[in-house]
Amino acid sequence: MKDLLEKQARMTEKGNRWGIGRYRLHHVGIVVPSLERAVEQYQNAFEIQETTLPFDDKVQRVRVAFVQVGVDTWFEFIEPASADSPVTKFLAKTRGGYHHVAFEVADIDAAVQRFEALRAVVVCRAVLGFEGRRVAFLFPDIQPSLLTELVEPRPDSKGVR
Repeated sequence: MKDLLEKQARMTEKGNRWGIGRYRLHHVGIVVPSLERAVEQYQNAFEIQETTLPFDDKVQRVRVAFVQVGVDTWFEFIEPASADSPVTKFLAKTRGGYHHVAFEVADIDAAVQRFEALRAVVVCRAVLGFEGRRVAFLFPDIQPSLLTELVEPRPDSKGVR
């Protein structure tokens, strides 16, 4: 473990924005019945200060807010905005909870192709998502096969988080 932490520290010093490996954990998506209530409860329970304002994602038909839980790592709280939202049935079945894990990737098209070659089931090819980023959803052919979102860096970031 010590070697891994030292390697990560050296990579960070060298400016490797991707950390260890090709992918960097960006957020964990959590479906909730009330966006404001979830954000408030997490802020109070964990004394979290950094959050985004709730916003509408018209493509996915959801309301979203991000709560920062680490260095550029977030919880994404997701509330269905309509009956035909991709998370409406999930919320009805589970009453909310863990939905997906998201990794930031330098090249989303190459990452999707790589996962497809490794027999991933692609649920949604790259579409425009939050902050002008392109996002894609897939189920990798690994166990457990969790819904995984791939996220490109912000278009204006030029390689900087």
